[in-house]
Amino acid sequence: MKRFIQTIAAVLPLIFFAACNSSKAPDAAAPSGSSGASITASPNPVPVSQAPGTTTVTWNTGDGSAGQVYVSKDGAAEALFAGGPSGSAAAPWIEAGKTFEFRLYAGTEHTKMLAKTQVTGQK
Repeated sequence: MKRFIQTIAAVLPLIFFAACNSSKAPDAAAPSGSSGASITASPNPVPVSQAPGTTTVTWNTGDGSAGQVYVSKDGAAEALFAGGPSGSAAAPWIEAGKTFEFRLYAGTEHTKMLAKTQVTGQK
């Protein structure tokens, strides 16, 4: 019985750790090779009435290094949205029926994407 309890005491924390780290939020995506970088948007989808809706984009480069967040509307050219190793910023212009993709890039070179998330507006 004592051995059983010791085994359970050793295994349970491992199961808990694996369960907590096994999945990302559904709106966060990170290309392979990124180390702990993340970007999320909340709410998503964004409720939109007659006026545009607002989502809050939160990002983290994962290692304290500089980063920049760019946004693209329906696949159009990207525009700089925000910057810094981590942070949050409101996007108060989300339109119904449109898709906005927020991409987190390493540094300021705009070459290495660390993570991305898509946001949609919904009536």
